[in-house]
Amino acid sequence: MFKKFLNKFTKTQEPSAKQALTSKIDIDKIYLFESNQQELDRIIQLPVMTGKAPGYVYFVQEYMTGSFKIGKTKHIDRRMNVFNVKLPFENKLIFLIKTADHHQTELAFHHHFSDKRLEGEWFNLTRDDLAWIKKGFYTEEIHKTINSPSAVTKQLTANKAKVEEKPLTTKQIEFAKTLMLKLEQNYELNSEYAEWTQKDLNRLSGYFRFKNIGALNNLVDSGVLKTK
Repeated sequence: MFKKFLNKFTKTQEPSAKQALTSKIDIDKIYLFESNQQELDRIIQLPVMTGKAPGYVYFVQEYMTGSFKIGKTKHIDRRMNVFNVKLPFENKLIFLIKTADHHQTELAFHHHFSDKRLEGEWFNLTRDDLAWIKKGFYTEEIHKTINSPSAVTKQLTANKAKVEEKPLTTKQIEFAKTLMLKLEQNYELNSEYAEWTQKDLNRLSGYFRFKNIGALNNLVDSGVLKTK
């Protein structure tokens, strides 16, 4: 599925803007990178960062000039679809960083590479720059945007816990009942719906969304369901 996303990664630029970029780049020194799909998949599968604005900062290379766009997105698949336009040139997603605050991380990278900025979000990055980016040994300014301060993380975790322990609304109970009908051959209630929490419903719906049997096992272990 992710391969389809990679094939869609292109972006529109006006001819005049393209010419302006080309004039600022030494064509003889252009190095074109290839996407490493396994590496990108691994990054996407990492746990979601806890922070003010979890998301990604991405590095896309434009294959006509070799320049790089340093951008941000909350959902990488949605952002890739934005690049799905027909153009005579190609862009490729080269690297991703999962971050707790994609807004600030993008700004931090823009600031770090400010002397290499061509225009807007486009930069003239070298092989050494990309090697440094991929190693992950960033400046303190960049690191503190990627990893939320412990106080922020603790507060967000506490807020999430409070929400998860709230009881179900009437509509959510009806929704839970429709899901349980699909499981009635193998499972039955071990506690009334009035005792269910948001966390219980999330686990149940998560099973149907991702076919994760572990979600049902957790419901059994916590005493919400029991096997027949």
